[in-house]
Amino acid sequence: MKEQARKWAGPAVPPGSLAELADHHAIGRLARIYALGMDMRDYDLARSAFAPDAMAAGKQGMEPIDQNLQFTYGVASSFHATQHVISNQYIELNGDEALVWSYGVAHHKVAPGEQRDEIIAGVHYRDRCRRFAQGWLIVERSVANQWVDIGSPQRRS
Repeated sequence: MKEQARKWAGPAVPPGSLAELADHHAIGRLARIYALGMDMRDYDLARSAFAPDAMAAGKQGMEPIDQNLQFTYGVASSFHATQHVISNQYIELNGDEALVWSYGVAHHKVAPGEQRDEIIAGVHYRDRCRRFAQGWLIVERSVANQWVDIGSPQRRS
């Protein structure tokens, strides 16, 4: 992975054209579309960031996005609320293909009365994207969990 990260080393240069700038913007939105769908509990919105035949890394290797996303969506929906914050993004554009790494912090609030108040996780989405007639979509996703904080026990009065 370090070899890939070195492709984004400085100095940073402006995009070569307005079209390249527009592509970077569209590609970067995909992780945020996914996050908005998860936080709004809107499966179809989260799913809309992915190509129909997209694949995602799961416990058994690569699996169809619908299988992977249904599981992930079910876990997120079990919390009282979630908030995914997408921050640093690194995009490598190569014609109609792109690689984007998106850093995220996902807050998972549990229901009142639970033993812990929240779980916070630092994640790293690694997406391969492709340009389709209707726009950019994720065709392959893997998620690297960077860290997890299980929160503190709730105070009882």
